[in-house]
Amino acid sequence: MDTFLEYLMRKKPTGKDVLNKLFLVVTAIFICILLVGWAHILGTIAFFGIVAVVYGLMVLLRRYNLEFEYIFTNGDLDVDVIQARQNRKRLISLSCKDIEVMASAKNADHKSAFETPSISKKYDAVFDYAKGGIYHILFVHDGEQLLLTFQPPAKLLAAMQKMNPRCVFVDAEDKEISETTPVNK
Repeated sequence: MDTFLEYLMRKKPTGKDVLNKLFLVVTAIFICILLVGWAHILGTIAFFGIVAVVYGLMVLLRRYNLEFEYIFTNGDLDVDVIQARQNRKRLISLSCKDIEVMASAKNADHKSAFETPSISKKYDAVFDYAKGGIYHILFVHDGEQLLLTFQPPAKLLAAMQKMNPRCVFVDAEDKEISETTPVNK
């Protein structure tokens, strides 16, 4: 029987995101004030400069609207990042067979495995740190050890554990968490 699960999660803005947005707005205002001050020298170039700054600010602010899509198909997990509901980028793709260890971030037994210096790349696909249920996946891809941090719903956890029960450790409390609404079942 085929297994297909798809979840679309909107990322909650963190404090760092808010500070970055505030910095962008303040910088844009400062540049616009400078352009207005130099308008008598620059002429119409100042007007076009202000328009370009406002447009650039809108483009940069929209990049902070992120969504993560978790797609699980017959033992393969794909994680995509969608920016501003327009640009989709594949963050990582892995097979459950390649998982060395998957456990909760709270799991003390496997904490040392997730902090190993041999990990060459770390991927973060957590949509809400305050919600909990954060898991790490340590896996090998093209000879490199990689770490994925994400927030899977209970159904996805169960499906992944079914595919690789010896390496996927699911906390009992996460099995009982209410299911996040999937895009398609």
